[in-house]
Amino acid sequence: MEAYRCQTKYDLWTAAIDNLEVAERLFGAALNLAENRRGGLLVVLDDPRTVRQLVSQTDLLSYLPDQGPDCFIGSKNQLHYLLHQKRILEVPTVILETIPRIDGAIVMDRTSNLLAFGAILRHPNVAEFHPENIEGGRTTAAIAASQFGNVLKISEDGVISFFQNGKCVWDI
Repeated sequence: MEAYRCQTKYDLWTAAIDNLEVAERLFGAALNLAENRRGGLLVVLDDPRTVRQLVSQTDLLSYLPDQGPDCFIGSKNQLHYLLHQKRILEVPTVILETIPRIDGAIVMDRTSNLLAFGAILRHPNVAEFHPENIEGGRTTAAIAASQFGNVLKISEDGVISFFQNGKCVWDI
């Protein structure tokens, strides 16, 4: 019975993403992150044009900062060049499981174009969407991001949650 419930949850996720390859890659990465007790937030936007409503320009991979004297060596900005114009399906799974270690969300579109990583998400007061139990920052970000698409939130305690339309659809 438990395997059936997990399959049903997986089916809800893959149907929401509407791209089996992307859904499988993200779900597998989420399982590995949860097993290793590493948190993360994986956001798949319904419409990539909404990314600027959710992510600041400096967190977008399309924004390449100057390499001048004001650029911080070793900062997340240095990785922007490596992941610029990459698709999740083209990068090794280990990369997908490593970049969540940088605090913030991984944001992509349904065709797996990587739009941002380590992004601190903009969000309105999410109490209007989820007033009964606002939790931590990652949950707040997941609720807000789910207004723009589908979100897998991986908690450091090993729980994976799927958010859609401001609500938690399931936890495993």
